[in-house]
Amino acid sequence: MKLVSVPAILALCVVLPSLTIAQGPASGGADKARLTKLEKEFNAAKAKLANSPKDKKLQKSFVDLGALYGHESMMSPVLPSKVKYRQALHIYREVLKVDPKNPVAKQDSDQIISIYQSMGRPIPKD
Repeated sequence: MKLVSVPAILALCVVLPSLTIAQGPASGGADKARLTKLEKEFNAAKAKLANSPKDKKLQKSFVDLGALYGHESMMSPVLPSKVKYRQALHIYREVLKVDPKNPVAKQDSDQIISIYQSMGRPIPKD
């Protein structure tokens, strides 16, 4: 078995953290761009659905985009906790108005409500 030298280990200790830090802003920018894109798509689907509320295809598109946008908002590393949970809950409530049985919106909104309750915080009305 070959042993690694102490200088090699020290070099890794210096280089690895800098690589991790270098990736942070780039992925943060990508996360923010993804959220912005999802928000635009969600709002466009919402507008189309408002014009044709009985259209099953538009309902499905709205629900699918809303579930994805809500989940991405909730899990986003670029949004502060105060913003992401409130935003996701608002999105999920809109989705549940169209599809009350949507499993993603139901499960994630229940989880957000549980988080608010565990912290002794009031659950946002909307």
